[in-house]
Amino acid sequence: MNVKMFFNGFEILIFDELQSTNDFLHDRISAGADIIDTVVVARHQTAGKGMGENRWESQDGKNLLFSIALNVSFLKAEEQFKISQAVAIAILNVISLKLIISSNSSNSSNSFIKWPNDIYINSRKLAGMLIQNTISGMMMQMSIIGIGLNVNQMKFSDDIPNPVSMKMLTGIDFDLDLLLKELIINIKTAVESLRTESGKASVDEMYKNNLFRFGQWADYEIDNEIKTLKINGYDKYGRLCLRDKNGHDFVCDIKEIRFIM
Repeated sequence: MNVKMFFNGFEILIFDELQSTNDFLHDRISAGADIIDTVVVARHQTAGKGMGENRWESQDGKNLLFSIALNVSFLKAEEQFKISQAVAIAILNVISLKLIISSNSSNSSNSFIKWPNDIYINSRKLAGMLIQNTISGMMMQMSIIGIGLNVNQMKFSDDIPNPVSMKMLTGIDFDLDLLLKELIINIKTAVESLRTESGKASVDEMYKNNLFRFGQWADYEIDNEIKTLKINGYDKYGRLCLRDKNGHDFVCDIKEIRFIM
């Protein structure tokens, strides 16, 4: 460990290099540690993971790569998607504000949540996350939320399809530590809002209002076939709901659909 600090009730552990911040927290659980409100930051990840088989590319010390462990025992097991919604909204709000006060404020109006929880500027990916939840019976217990945010990196590998960073959008270098503190405060506040039904409704409304391609016709790949569909919403489990021009409905999980960009 390189740095250990406490901030606003969080224990923050910063490493020059880790294999995976999510894996580090899981290892601490296995060792019997209480990891609630622990934040683990890696300046470099050797095995950064996204959803499914996706990987996350990041130059050393240029971006934010961190995981945060939160108590979510007030949510039912079937409400897992609400965590994803809340975290995506929290990140989007912080990033949008940063873009508004930057030298290129027009970018802020083109920020979206690409289902289920990627942050996009226009059609380029700025941030992604991997959320791993623990469940006991009918209730949630804990959520480990891993986030990769492109901040100051200017060049990416050609095999990364559509990346963008905050610096690429603004020309500004951002302070990673200050940005981290803003993000973890907003993430916890958003997740805590899910304790009430009004909070859940507010998060759901904000998520839908910022959902990439919501209500728009676009192309998607389903069962190895390109289809022109419109996103109508999502079900309570977070599966994406779409409809074709003949009125046929599709309900897709994350591995069952690919956005054609």
